[in-house]
Amino acid sequence: MPVSLPPAQFFAGLNWATEVHAVCVMDTTGTIADRFTIAHTADGIAMLIHRLAKLADAADVQIAIERPNGRLVDLLLEAGHPV
Repeated sequence: MPVSLPPAQFFAGLNWATEVHAVCVMDTTGTIADRFTIAHTADGIAMLIHRLAKLADAADVQIAIERPNGRLVDLLLEAGHPV
């Protein structure tokens, strides 16, 4: 069953890792808007959500990640990001 997401301003790819996650954010033209890493800690996840919030409303920043669950995914969803 296909999943339909609303249009977004930004798309963030988050590479899952044990200790440090790599993040790349692109706009709708494919231009890289931001690239950074975060630690797999409460502070690191808070920094991720804060940094994404500077770009646009959470609903306008879709997240792609290779895990469907976990605290990181839960916090992104709670912040309002389509994951």
